[in-house]
Parts: sequence; C-alpha cells; structure tokens
Amino acid sequence: MTTFEKLLENYWFIKDINPEEYRNIKNDITEEMQNFIKYKLGYKLIANQYVIKLEKIPGIPKSFMGILEFDTKMEYMFLCLILIYLEEKTRGEQFILSELLDYIQNIIVEINLNDIEIDFTKYSHRKSIVKVLKFIKEMAFIKLYDGDENKFAENIENDILYEVTGVSKYFMRNFISNISDCNLYSDIYEKEQLGLEQDKGTERRQRVYRRLFTENVVYKEETNDKDYNYIKNYRGAINQDVDKMLESTLEVHKNGAYILLTENKNYKNTFPSNKGISDVVLFVNKEIKNKLTNGEYKADINDLIYISNIEMLKLVREVKQNYQKGFSKEFREMQEEELLEEIVKYMKEFDMIRESKESNEYIIMPICFKIIGKYPKDFAI
Repeated sequence: MTTFEKLLENYWFIKDINPEEYRNIKNDITEEMQNFIKYKLGYKLIANQYVIKLEKIPGIPKSFMGILEFDTKMEYMFLCLILIYLEEKTRGEQFILSELLDYIQNIIVEINLNDIEIDFTKYSHRKSIVKVLKFIKEMAFIKLYDGDENKFAENIENDILYEVTGVSKYFMRNFISNISDCNLYSDIYEKEQLGLEQDKGTERRQRVYRRLFTENVVYKEETNDKDYNYIKNYRGAINQDVDKMLESTLEVHKNGAYILLTENKNYKNTFPSNKGISDVVLFVNKEIKNKLTNGEYKADINDLIYISNIEMLKLVREVKQNYQKGFSKEFREMQEEELLEEIVKYMKEFDMIRESKESNEYIIMPICFKIIGKYPKDFAI
C-alpha cells in the first residue's frame, strides 16, 4: 500500500502509538503527493510533532460517511461534549468517568440543551456513552488506566480511570467560517464549499476528485449532470491520477463512474471485502443481473430497476436458497427477514440500492450489474 493510500485509508497516524510508522509516513510524503492533495482534492495535510492526518472532506455528504460504530444522535452529542471536556485537559492528566458524566450533565444545562434528557441511571444512556468511550479510546484520545467500560454499563457504581493523550485536539477540523448559526449538516456543507477555490473550474475539479476518491460510485443523477460530464470529458487525465496515486483504474459507464481497485488492494470500507455480508451481496447482484437478462426485471432509460418490498424479499429468498452453501454460518442460519434487513443496510451504504419514499419501492442502482459474484466451477452448490 502506497503512502497516499495509507493517508486516505486511515484517519491519522499518531507518533506515540506507532513512532516507526509515523516516521515512515512523514518521510514518504513527496512534493508531488502534496500538490495532488492540495490542488486536485483541495485537502489539508497536517503533519506535526504528534500526528499526521489527511483531512478528508466529502464532495457530497453521504450517510455511510458517519462514524459506523454510532447508531444514535445522542452518541454524536456525547462525542462532541467529551471533546469539549478534553480540550481543557493537559497531556498525561487523569480523570474519572463519574467526573466526566457530571460535566456532561452540567454543560447540557449551561448551553441550554434542556430539551435533551440525559440520565445515566438508564442502561440505554450508559450503553451509548460506553460506545463513545470505546471509540475515543480506539482513536487514542484517552488511555484506560483502571476499570472496565462493560462493568460500568451494567452498574453505574463501577467507576473508570482514564488518562488524556492530548491528540483529541487534532480530531475536529478548523472550519473556515463560523458554524454556530448552522442548523443542518447541509448548512455546514454550503459554507465549506466556499473553502474551495473560487474559480468554478477548480471548484468542480476538487469536488469531482473528492467524490471519486471517497464514494463507491458517482452516478449520473440528471440529464446535464455537470460532475459526471466533467468525469467523461477529463477521464484520461483523471485515470492517470488514479493510476499514479492508487495504482488502479477509472471505470466510466453510461450512468456511473467508479475507481476499480486491483486485486491486491484491501481497504477497510470498500466493496467487495472480506466481510460475510459482502459475499452475500455479490450473489444478490448476480441474481439481479440474471433477472435483468431474462426479462424478469426491467431497467428504465437511466438503468434503474424498481422493485417492491415483496419482490425484494423474494430476491433474498432465492439468493439464500441458491447460494447459501458458500455463505458464513451467520448468514446461512439467518431468517429471511433479518437477512433482508442486513442486505439492504449494506447495499445502501455503498449506494447500490436506494428507497423511493414516493412509490415505497427499492431502486436498484446500475453498479449492481457491474460487480457480481460466482463460485468456482469445482464448487458444489
């Protein structure tokens, strides 16, 4: 994996955690790489005595770009409040969890969030704060000095002692404008667009590169889609950059463009992957393509397929019946309705399917026809 790929794949590199890796990354950052990051992506590369971090900003925000470990808004709120708390702590300073919980409850009153009820005597609220604590521990904001989060989740009387590392100060980006008047993520996004070069050509180039390097696929969303037209018009130059930075290729089709990774690439959040659900979805895509070929499914002019909830469940049932022998035990034994839920969740993360609120149908996206699975010839289904 190249240094640029490591920067793209990982949130950051912390000197205290892995000094050798930190030094290798720092030494391998070339002027060519810095120019690509600055001018093509419009990103900022932070390299100081504590961390190296490529600040990755989406071209267009997508739901899968959140913290995958979090399930509720409360957990994001806890993260932000903990970051405020850690801002006042010095490197190496220790604190106990009960002190942090008191701080959270007090600051909610102080910043006038009285409509939010926080009660750590409730198991669900303790479970949420534990999820956040485990995340920030994994991110190395804090070190566990004494105690057990799981025991605290079961009983609030079980306190925990932590130590501050100091790197949490580099977690949040410095926004270019005041976001205190923003109510929606889209408000922040619109303000951040001003951070791109004011030249419209540069703005579009940076947005397109961000999308290609952070999204699973960039679709043609409308007749005159300017981002997609840019990809088509400059596909040669973009492909050269993709080859140089990722050693991979740009695929451009009638209604979608994506980066096709070479076989030796194994990123964390790409499709397909080593996850069991990824194998299942490869065969879902295979069945979709089969049904399209034999005329059971019909695609519209934009290569979109609309199917009902009942048809989607039928598709999952057929995939389970026909291909489950090669699935992991978890998915072989899973009930059809539960399997459907897992498949839909995973496919939505990679923009392979969408849900139409107007027609209450699933929309199968064109990428599904391009990436399918099959067993080796000698595999007995």
